[in-house]
Amino acid sequence: MRSLSLFLIFLGAATPSSHAQDKKPDVKDAIKEIAGSAEFLRAVPKRYGWLHKVDDAQRSATILLDGDKEPTTWTLTADAEVKIFGWWGRLKDFEKSRQPRVWAWFKVDRAKKPVAIFMLADETSEEDIHGDGLEVKSVTKTAVVLTLAKGQPHEVAIESAVYWSETPDFQAIKPKDRLYMHRGPDEKGTMHTTLFDRAAFEKRRAQQKASLRKRWLDEGLPGAIGLLHVYSGEVDVILDHEAMRWGRSLQAGDKVQLMARPEINAVVKSVQAQREKTQVRLVAKTFDLADLQMGQRLHLKMNAPAAEIENALVPPGIDGPKTKEERIEWFLANTYCTCGVGGDGCTGHFYTLASCNPNACGAPKATRQYIGKRIDDGWTNREIFDALYKQRGAMMLRPHLLP
Repeated sequence: MRSLSLFLIFLGAATPSSHAQDKKPDVKDAIKEIAGSAEFLRAVPKRYGWLHKVDDAQRSATILLDGDKEPTTWTLTADAEVKIFGWWGRLKDFEKSRQPRVWAWFKVDRAKKPVAIFMLADETSEEDIHGDGLEVKSVTKTAVVLTLAKGQPHEVAIESAVYWSETPDFQAIKPKDRLYMHRGPDEKGTMHTTLFDRAAFEKRRAQQKASLRKRWLDEGLPGAIGLLHVYSGEVDVILDHEAMRWGRSLQAGDKVQLMARPEINAVVKSVQAQREKTQVRLVAKTFDLADLQMGQRLHLKMNAPAAEIENALVPPGIDGPKTKEERIEWFLANTYCTCGVGGDGCTGHFYTLASCNPNACGAPKATRQYIGKRIDDGWTNREIFDALYKQRGAMMLRPHLLP
C-alpha cells in the first residue's frame, strides 16, 4: 500500500509537469521571442555619394561614396526601388542627370556586410523622403545657405546655380523657405547646382510620373512570380512597391497579360495587399505557364485604372474588404506610419504601417484599436479614412522617413 501511495503521489506530481511540457506556446509570444524589438531598417547602411555611371543591362551603379577614395560598382537587387524627382523610376533615368548626387540603401548579408543596393534615390527624392525639401537658413547677394537632412549647413554659390521658380530671382528667397536641390557636373565637368521651389519641383515630379506611367502602359507593372501551379493554371504575381495603386485597382475577372515571350493572357482571380507589395492571383491556360519559374521577374500588363481611381486621394479597394479584420488590415497595408520616430529607422514610414514591428512600436496596435472601435460604432471605411487623414495628414499616403 505504501508503494502504491508513493506511486500515486508521484503520478499526481508528474502529471501537471507533463501537461506543461506538452502545452504549446502562445503564437504571439512565439513571434515576439523571434522578432525581438529591433527595426531592421535602422541598421541598414544608408550612404550618400556621387553617381558615376549606371549599367541598365547589368542592373548596376558605380558610385563614389562619401569618405571613399575610389568609386565602387554595386548590383541592384531584383526589386530595388529607384527614385527620381520624388517618384519611382528606372536606372536609365539617371543618365539624363550627369553624375548626380545620390542616396543609396545597402542590402546586407547575415554578417551585416553590404552586398547590394536595394534603394537608390537622386538628391531631390532624398529631400522629399525626409520632408518638404531643405530649409533656407540665410540668403545673401552671393549665396544661399540650406540646412541638409542631418542638420548640416550647405552653401550654394549663386553664380554657379540656377533657380527654378515662377519668380526665379535668388533675392526673392527668404529664410525658412523650403527648396529642393539637385547637384551634378555640367557637360564641361563643372559642378552645377539647381534649386527648385515647391511648385517647380512638383512639375518635375509630374513629368516623372507621366514618364513612368507610359512605361507601365508599354511594359507592364514590375513584379515577380510568388506562386506557380501549372497543373491548376494559377500563378501569383507579387507586384513591386511602385505598382500599389494600379495593381490594387484590379478586380476579379479583369483581363491582363504576363509579359513573357509570347505574352500570356490571364484573368485576375484575386488581389491582396502584402504590405507595400501587391499579390495578384491569375488564372491562365496551363501550358502557357509551363516555361515560367518561381521567383522569376516579369511584368504584368493591364489597362490603366479609371481616372477617378488613379487620381483619387483614397487608395483603391477601400470598399472591398468586408469583415472587421479585413477592413483593419486594408488600412494598415494602404497607409504609412506617421509616428515621430526619427533616425531613418521606422519601417512603417517607408513600407506601410503593416510593416511596423509590433514589438517595438505601438502605432500598429493603436491604429488597429482606433479603426476597430469605429467599425464597432458603425462607421464606413470612407468615414474612417477621412478621420485618419484629418488627424495624420498627407504623410500617411506616401513613403517617407524622419532624419
